Amino acid sequence: MAAEERTGRIDAYIARETIVSAAINGVIGTLFFFGVFGTDARVTVGGWGGYAFDFLPQSAAVALMACFVPGLIARHAQRAGRIGTGHDGPATTRWLLQAACVSVLFGLTLGVAVALAWLASGIAMLDWPIALAIKIIYGAALGAWVTRRVLRRMVRGAPLI
Repeated sequence: MAAEERTGRIDAYIARETIVSAAINGVIGTLFFFGVFGTDARVTVGGWGGYAFDFLPQSAAVALMACFVPGLIARHAQRAGRIGTGHDGPATTRWLLQAACVSVLFGLTLGVAVALAWLASGIAMLDWPIALAIKIIYGAALGAWVTRRVLRRMVRGAPLI
């Protein structure tokens, strides 16, 4: 029963951190959207610095922050004995750096795929509220996915890939 309770606590911890990550990445994505595109009536999809291109830096930044920040917090919790440590004890700095690199590479790969899909769509312009909503949902979903994946691997001592 103790293992089940511990698993329940770990699952609740991961769920909470995943939700927090999604919310934070949604808010940060909103701020960056206004910083890059402003509130012009329409957002250009193509071209250097356009909407499609912006998925690359957004994806890399979200993946990095969604991995590294929750990972550092979880490592602190592991060392304090508040959450599980996996097979080899608390995550090491090296493990976290490797996880961050893998996450950024995944984010960039996904960002390229999304950018190419936008460019192939033939859509030249988007109304800014629609463009913003898509960016918020995308950033929140990517942040949640990366956070959940990294934390689950951390507490179970699983390999990164």
